[in-house]
Amino acid sequence: MISAESGALAADSQPLYDARGKRDPFVQLVTATTRHAGGFSGAETTDDLVIEGVVYDPKSGSVVIVNGALLREGEEVGGVKVVRIKPEGVVFSVHGVESFKSMHPREEDRKKT
Repeated sequence: MISAESGALAADSQPLYDARGKRDPFVQLVTATTRHAGGFSGAETTDDLVIEGVVYDPKSGSVVIVNGALLREGEEVGGVKVVRIKPEGVVFSVHGVESFKSMHPREEDRKKT
């Protein structure tokens, strides 16, 4: 016979997750409403932007993950606007100045860092 109390939590207690400085795996990284300006503070040019991923879908709408935020064409956060998403990169407007940022930096640019 198995006791209902063995190993069970009391009704009023909840399990706790101690991250110890790590990301909580139970919290979603990207949601449909992910928008925050924190990753864009101080962005003066496209050099300050990091494209982490592009989903190119001309029929349903493309999205880009840049500086930790999920954005669609036309959306603006912290002075950075997504003008156009292309398979090879994104056209941004940073404080009114449009510039293309490639998904794949050129070899010369990688050597500078």
